[in-house]
Amino acid sequence: MDTGQLSPISTELEMPPVGVAASSVPTMIHSATSSSCAESWSTSYSDGDQGGEEADHDVSWEKNSDDALTVPKIEPLEDDGFQMDEVKEAPRTPIPESNAAPLPQTKLKRPRGRPRKHPLTPQVATNKVAKGRSKTGCITCRKRKKKCDEAKPRCLNCEKNAVVCEGYHEKTIWKSGKEKAEEERQKRHTLPHITLQPIFQGVETPEDMVFLNHYISHLSGVLTVEGQHKNAFKDMLLQMAVEHRGLMHSILSVASRHIDYDTPYGVKILGSNPKISLTSLLNRSQFHHNAAMEKLCEPVGNESDPKNKTNLSPRYGQMLCLLLQTLAEGNPNGEHRVHLQAYKNLIQQSPPPDNAFLIFITEFFQYRVFADELIRYPDLHIPRLATEDWEPWLEIQPARLIGIADGLFHYLAQITTIRNAIRANMAAEVDPVVDYTSLYRAAEIDSAIREWTPHWPPGDSRDRVGLLYKQMMWVYLFRTIYPPSSSSPSTLFTQQTTSVIPLSPTSQPHSARTPPSSERPTSSHTTPPRADSPPPIRYPPHHDHRITLAVDESLAIMDSFKPSDPVQTLLLVPCLVIGCACFAPAQREKVRNAIRTVRGYTGLRNCDRVGEVLEEVWRLMERGDWVRVWDWQGVARSMGLDFSCA
Repeated sequence: MDTGQLSPISTELEMPPVGVAASSVPTMIHSATSSSCAESWSTSYSDGDQGGEEADHDVSWEKNSDDALTVPKIEPLEDDGFQMDEVKEAPRTPIPESNAAPLPQTKLKRPRGRPRKHPLTPQVATNKVAKGRSKTGCITCRKRKKKCDEAKPRCLNCEKNAVVCEGYHEKTIWKSGKEKAEEERQKRHTLPHITLQPIFQGVETPEDMVFLNHYISHLSGVLTVEGQHKNAFKDMLLQMAVEHRGLMHSILSVASRHIDYDTPYGVKILGSNPKISLTSLLNRSQFHHNAAMEKLCEPVGNESDPKNKTNLSPRYGQMLCLLLQTLAEGNPNGEHRVHLQAYKNLIQQSPPPDNAFLIFITEFFQYRVFADELIRYPDLHIPRLATEDWEPWLEIQPARLIGIADGLFHYLAQITTIRNAIRANMAAEVDPVVDYTSLYRAAEIDSAIREWTPHWPPGDSRDRVGLLYKQMMWVYLFRTIYPPSSSSPSTLFTQQTTSVIPLSPTSQPHSARTPPSSERPTSSHTTPPRADSPPPIRYPPHHDHRITLAVDESLAIMDSFKPSDPVQTLLLVPCLVIGCACFAPAQREKVRNAIRTVRGYTGLRNCDRVGEVLEEVWRLMERGDWVRVWDWQGVARSMGLDFSCA
């Protein structure tokens, strides 16, 4: 049976019998209950010449003895209440209209078996789209390879299986390169603006970082003799500067003034930082100086307030930095004395609460207070900063410098008192200029200097520096109590001296005086001077060889230190005192080299000021102006130089 053919009922095709007369079709007899079914089968089917044969095969007719036709056997239906009237037509298959000639109709075979209760829906040709695997499921279901219902925000399948739903992948849309570039450009224009605040107060620009790095890596190391492991300029000052904006401005200001941009070090700083320039560094340096002075001038407030007592230490730190700035700049206007005076006034009323910091600043400031006596010209209207009876508030332990904790600089103040008295007698033309009282005090000071002994651990270079300071103090005392007479320089120059004074115990003797050319006997036969003859050495009247020996020994000690030795910080004061007693050119050249070494190590420009004063003193030695040579404080004043020589 061909199941692909539709029944005549479903197609409603009326096909008349072919080749057989209608009257020859036997009449079918059926019961009343199956009349509708019999009607549907009342139509005969034929297929050309074989129509009768197929009819015989398709339908089995039963004949009884009377040769009468009987009803074909119909199987009982499962539903007795079934009515053919209830069967609905299937929708007709649309026949496309075409202008072409109609095709010949094919004859469909009659289906076998009973008709269907519910006719099949005709198969309509539709273009089905094959559904692939969904790629929009949640991450969890895709990992587990389970079907996802794609519910948002969490899939119900995961919740039903008690699994944590990881959500969904972000939907990506393909974009061309031009679209991506445009999107990136819009993002850059629409990014929010953020401001990163400085981690340290006052350190805000690349120039500030240059100053801070210079202070940490270089400046703080040359200001102390102890090295990097016990550096109070970093361990104390820098720690306070993190919490105090004014002190940070002061540190950056002194660091910026210390950099010499003409040296290879300064050129390297400018070359290694493309974001900065010399102009920006100078402008930022001035900004920090102004900000530091503004914070320093703010009122302290009530001293009984614990918070104000805490702010005292940073204030002392600011004064210390401003004093160092005058040394770094080589300021010749006496600004260093303003900070020294401010320190003395404040320390008597409000000392800092931290004892360790109090010891540090006491030694630092007091060392420069005493050293200021070597340059300061006495003024009757302004009291001296250094006093002979000064005593520290606390025992200075551990000691960092020479002359404060051990008391050696007390003798320097006493010698300066004698020098001021002799200077006043010379100005008043008192005879003798050195009275008995001054000589008696000088004898006591000489005895005390001889008994003084430095106490430093073995191997510490400060042990040798202590001997240099001891010799320097004796030279200062000797030069003070032996001033030249009040005679004019020409008279002193023409005095006859028969003694022969050696430069050192091993040097060849030289004449103490070379007569001028006007006093030399004239002769018709003159001998031309030798080109390789050294210039004559001019000594002051009544020159003593003891001072020459002391100078040579001091220069030998200074030459023994390496240029990188931290004690170079302490050698500028001896260079000034010993240099004012150098009468021989060889001695002066050694002092020049020592000053250049100190300048190269510390980078402080006040070394240049010391060199300028010494050059003028040596020029006066060549002229024979021994009164002014003795009074080098007056020489510095006449040159307009008032600086700290420490």
